[in-house]
Amino acid sequence: MSWFNLKLEPLARTSFRWEKLTECAFPTTLVLLEGGVVGVIAAKIYQVSPLTLAIISAAPMFANLSSFAWNRVASGRPKVGLACLLQVGILLCVLAVAIAPINDTGAVVLVASMIISRILVAGLVTVRSVIWSLNYARSKRAQATGQLQMIASLVTVIIASAVGPFLDRYPDGMPWLYAMGVLAGLIGIAFFRRVTVIGEAEHLQNESEASSQRRQSVSFVTILRTDRRFAKYQMSMFAAGFGNMLIEAPLIFLITRELAASYATSIALTMVIPFTISLVSLPLWARYLDRVHVAQFRARQSLLWVVALVLTMLGAVLGSILWLAISRVVMGIARGGGSLAWQLGHNDFAKPDQLSAYMGIHVTLTGVRGAIAPLLGMLLYSNLGGISGDGAWVFALAAFICGLSGLGFNHLYRQMKNDGSIKLSAPAP
Repeated sequence: MSWFNLKLEPLARTSFRWEKLTECAFPTTLVLLEGGVVGVIAAKIYQVSPLTLAIISAAPMFANLSSFAWNRVASGRPKVGLACLLQVGILLCVLAVAIAPINDTGAVVLVASMIISRILVAGLVTVRSVIWSLNYARSKRAQATGQLQMIASLVTVIIASAVGPFLDRYPDGMPWLYAMGVLAGLIGIAFFRRVTVIGEAEHLQNESEASSQRRQSVSFVTILRTDRRFAKYQMSMFAAGFGNMLIEAPLIFLITRELAASYATSIALTMVIPFTISLVSLPLWARYLDRVHVAQFRARQSLLWVVALVLTMLGAVLGSILWLAISRVVMGIARGGGSLAWQLGHNDFAKPDQLSAYMGIHVTLTGVRGAIAPLLGMLLYSNLGGISGDGAWVFALAAFICGLSGLGFNHLYRQMKNDGSIKLSAPAP
């Protein structure tokens, strides 16, 4: 149980409590604009086109293109105050869906609100990554972040599990769901504004000085050209993310349209199963990430992506809900580690005064692949054929791409190990 009793300094421990309370409330708001929920609602209530489904799947990723801009906005500004402003913006997006009509206009509002909210979430992720880097030591950071994600995942699973059955029973009840999401979000913001950032005054001064000297705001290309290890890490990350993003839109289309699954089954496959398994696996992943460099972590974790995608292909070929469910279990295990490494991995490369810049690059590249992969995946799936047809080979292509990423991570890890450039505050096994 030591994982749940982290030894943090008093100020960090107090802030950690407020962050945990935030995660008990604000994810209720966020889950209503998650791709898995919005995609199912858009497909079944609004009967949107496959192209719109692809846009919905892409929105959480291509919104990350804004991250490098958020890095500049956040530089030299108090992080908690900025995070609260971003959370208010997300609440307004949820409120817009709650009051929108159930017609074509409502569909536009739903998709637009999701896209805008994901842009704001990209900023929130960038800002919170700095808070975590300052508040939690390297040897405890993944475990602290993992606990926060466990709470968020648990809330997400509970709410997502309730959304499907609720809409099956009350098809016209969607506005009430989103109204309740707004109320929960307000409670979450009230908690988060109590968080304190350790050493923020000095950090803000360093950010301001770095910005004025054009180090913190150094160009995207310059950082990647200077830090070759980080550039190689991002190349493998691009492949891993691209492979996973390739399948999301085809998967939603397959489940909701071709297999005609209910709301409950659809949301269970797109969100509930992977989030639940991710929640269960987080403690093990967190301990492991605190002990090893992220390149080694990703090399081993990528194997699970490949297995999950191969099983997804099998489920698509057979038209089997059971095999798709099994694939989502494996995907959930992989996502448990992937979500931690996605938020913390850049810390193993960045200098202290460039944490925001490195995270900005990482998230922006997520946006680049997110702007391409879901649309390409849906295009390939539609043109090759759907259920029990050649379209299922899109999932095999995704597995192949993820396999290449795993090889890239492994090569980087071995290279860094050989030249002695891996340095951690806790020894690797």
